Amino acid sequence: SSGINAEYGVTYRSFMETRKESLLKFLESIEEKEIISKERQSESMASTMVKEVPPINPQIMRELSARLDRTAKDLAGMVNWLEREMGAMSSHTARFVDIHAKAVDEVTESTDKSVKAMYSLLSKASSMQKDMVKVEMMSSHLKSINKYLERLDNTLTAVKPNPDMT
Repeated sequence: SSGINAEYGVTYRSFMETRKESLLKFLESIEEKEIISKERQSESMASTMVKEVPPINPQIMRELSARLDRTAKDLAGMVNWLEREMGAMSSHTARFVDIHAKAVDEVTESTDKSVKAMYSLLSKASSMQKDMVKVEMMSSHLKSINKYLERLDNTLTAVKPNPDMT
């Protein structure tokens, strides 16, 4: 940016110097034209049909040149200000794009982890469901065994000798 400013400053200064030289030459040519015009007017005083064009005042041209210089400096200042502002905006935009990219990467990584954890959970749930079938079969067998043990206990209680009878 400073290289651009330096280059712009050199270009602007050379432009202004060239512009100033051109204006001075223009003013000199106006003065010469005024002299020539006065000579012609004196020669053509006889013909009253031609209307005279008022000469351009060199002082007005100098004032106009000074105003143009001030306007050019103001414009250069505004361009420099715009350049700085655009540079700052560009810098902020680049930072925001980087932050957004990092956020997207983190969300993507988090989503991938969540999906992997979900598949792991589904796999474990499926494995548990298969194990539950075995547990239900064991529960059924234990209930059957429990019924047989109760019958056996009832049968043994019924067959047990009475201690009074002996």
